[in-house]
Amino acid sequence: MDTPVNNMLGMDVDVGRAAHAVTKALDYVGVNDRSHGRRVGLICHRVAHLLGWTRERRHFILLAGMLHDSGVSSTAVHKKIVGELEWNGAEEHCIRGEYFLSSFPPFQRYAEAVRYHHTRWEHLPESLDQVTADYANLIFLADRLDVVYVSFIQKQPLHMVLLERQAILDELRPYIGTLFSEGHFTALERAALKDSFWLELRDEFLDDAIFETLSSADYRVSLSFDEIEALGELISQVVDAKSPFTHYHSLRVADIAYSLAELVGCDQYEKRLLRIAGLLHDVGKLRTPDEILDKPGALTPEELAQMRSHPLDSRRVLQAIFPNTLIAKWAAEHHEKLDGSGYPYGWNADQIDIPTRILSIADIFQALCQKRPYRGRLSVDAVLAIMDDMVSGGQLDGDIYAILKAHKESLYQLAIREGTSVLNL
Repeated sequence: MDTPVNNMLGMDVDVGRAAHAVTKALDYVGVNDRSHGRRVGLICHRVAHLLGWTRERRHFILLAGMLHDSGVSSTAVHKKIVGELEWNGAEEHCIRGEYFLSSFPPFQRYAEAVRYHHTRWEHLPESLDQVTADYANLIFLADRLDVVYVSFIQKQPLHMVLLERQAILDELRPYIGTLFSEGHFTALERAALKDSFWLELRDEFLDDAIFETLSSADYRVSLSFDEIEALGELISQVVDAKSPFTHYHSLRVADIAYSLAELVGCDQYEKRLLRIAGLLHDVGKLRTPDEILDKPGALTPEELAQMRSHPLDSRRVLQAIFPNTLIAKWAAEHHEKLDGSGYPYGWNADQIDIPTRILSIADIFQALCQKRPYRGRLSVDAVLAIMDDMVSGGQLDGDIYAILKAHKESLYQLAIREGTSVLNL
């Protein structure tokens, strides 16, 4: 995506590059392996070429393959995905993925293939059309191949994959006709004869191979602001589903930030951009292990250090999805404090703009209002008592905070609300 939001009507979006950016965010769930989704997409594309699929179908399967794990937020679930060929409960993330993709119009067409990407070839429902069945099963094959590939390279030098490619394929061979289509596996064997098939899976070559493929078949759509926010809400749902203690956090922060921006007097364009930043401010937390987010006690210094990397992880993803806007900047700086004690940059007051100050206050307010693993929900007065100290200590903007206090009851009800947004945007 390389066109900015240029008016209140929305923006032009390169769907292929948007899918790539979303997949990089989803790949954060792997923590130490941040390329699973992109590798699966590329494997799908290379096998599809040997199947004789049209360029349009190859482009489809590249994007569907990259987005196949859009229902995965938990690092525990990801470990099962990359550690076991089949397991009970695999269908749950497929159903969530279908729901998430259906929420964003440009990704809706990939939802059904994602829904069945862990269904055995022999068990795919008869009601499924053949094209979708082929898509779903090729994703399954590529997904399982990547699991075997990663297991191999964790034990052997990368170059050894070229000598042991048949041994890797042999891990999946017993499942031809049951888990996997025989035709798909035969095409995979042909693709695997090429050294480039394996070398392109390395991190240093992976994105180049994907972008070269996208450049020949990408397409653009014009999205309204409502549709752009639907993408933000899609990703925020994945982020918030990572922990039972953060359900609706991103959505509520977005709504509070939008409301505060309105009260402060920001224009409609800035308010809506800020709402998107609120929806996506914690996308970098996908890289944070579940046990840290769900820990009932104080974090260790090492755990805190791991947590403090999430703003820059967020920035990297959001710059790719929303280039030439301030969304990535605002999201990355929401933990900055006016006295310079924040992170990751340690900015002081004259380096922190009004939207960032609004987002910071919205994030702190909602987090304190929400139940967390180490405490229950606080009353609005208890929340404000904590924030009073932060304002008097020079950490938060006093003028914006005064506006929040003047509307504390309505904003508190918004902060603790569950479900979708009730704002009139």
